Amino acid sequence: MFRFILPLGLAALFSTPVFSQTPSKPDGGFLVQVRDVKVWSLADSIRRALDIAPELRVAEAEIAAREAELEQAGAWPNPTIDVRADNRPGIEDGSGGSNFTQLALSQPLPLRRLARQRVVAEANLDSARERLRYRQLLLEREAARVFQALQLATAKHKLTREHMRLVAESPGASRKTRADRLVRYLTPLERQRLAILSEEASQAMAIAEREQKKALIDFRALLALPADEPVELAAPSLPAAPAGLDVYVRTLEAHPSLSVARKEYEAAQAGIAVAESQRYAVPSLNLFRERDFLAGQRRDVTGIGVSVQLPLWNTNNGPVAKAGAEAGRAQAQLAIEQRDARSRLEQAHSQLLRLLEQTERLRTNLLEPARKMYTLTRRGFAAGELNVLALVDASNTYFNAHARHLALQQESALAAADLRLAVGMTVLDSQKEVAP
Repeated sequence: MFRFILPLGLAALFSTPVFSQTPSKPDGGFLVQVRDVKVWSLADSIRRALDIAPELRVAEAEIAAREAELEQAGAWPNPTIDVRADNRPGIEDGSGGSNFTQLALSQPLPLRRLARQRVVAEANLDSARERLRYRQLLLEREAARVFQALQLATAKHKLTREHMRLVAESPGASRKTRADRLVRYLTPLERQRLAILSEEASQAMAIAEREQKKALIDFRALLALPADEPVELAAPSLPAAPAGLDVYVRTLEAHPSLSVARKEYEAAQAGIAVAESQRYAVPSLNLFRERDFLAGQRRDVTGIGVSVQLPLWNTNNGPVAKAGAEAGRAQAQLAIEQRDARSRLEQAHSQLLRLLEQTERLRTNLLEPARKMYTLTRRGFAAGELNVLALVDASNTYFNAHARHLALQQESALAAADLRLAVGMTVLDSQKEVAP
């Protein structure tokens, strides 16, 4: 009697060791460990991506630039010194020659301008910091996509390899041993159909290998891993069911994308006050000391003065109007971001719930019945009770259902990543009590 080893799916993937050992059997017959292969989890992949990502260096450079702007915003303008030399005293006293006759110092007084500039610079710095947080979330979402694409490709490759093995073990697909007590007669049509089934499995294996190779290249590129480094991923699993939508809505205002838009609006609002303070040139305090010929002798004269611009021809209303328009644009952008953030959150939450429900329904109502039907059909075909068409139909039904189940697992994991992005949460933040 044939012994048919039925596919167990990917049950072995439910264990997630940190390292897997690659054994080797030398001439002595003892198994020894050759090397340890790191098993990449989603959190490990995200940490690695965040550590080496050039996108974050761009955001960090922007923060450094905003910090420099903040430091400069509070700096006073430099004073101006004016030194004058002429021959006027020499002419008046008849001694001739030239000498220093005036020393003047002028200091611009920004008054209210510096405080307003600092408000703008602080808002821009806060916006840059929130933008860094948002880029980290986007990079985490990309790392999750690449990680789960490789998970799916690897799982499909294992499933396709199992399919090929079972096709090879089908009666008529390989030689029967003498220990077999039952010989299943196959018609030429059945043999041809089994050959087609075997070729279909081979073609599916070629596609699975190509997809796995592509996903592996993307994974190594994102994490900057050497091309010859072996990669093994943790087990694919369904994400946990999310909390209620209202729980996430309460924390939505702290989302980095909303914080960026809010800080940009605050900076634009403060920019109006800065533009108003820059309508006219700042007044200058002038100190001077002059040497002149008075009452028949040379004398030094000290004085103080203030320079103020007279706005006769240009009141500089244009920059103020421009700043007001920029503030209106930033306010509208904030409203758009608030609307879109709520929409993204509701869509991601609903999508994850539906995918989890669909995955469980497929497993219960399709995958498990298809597995049992495939088991019984193989036994019935080996016993001559069923024809090859029933075997082909059962095989396609089971393996298609299994592949669909794997795809739904990946879609659910991606939906969980979308929900984390919509909420503004990260899998690396253990302080969060609510996680999708």
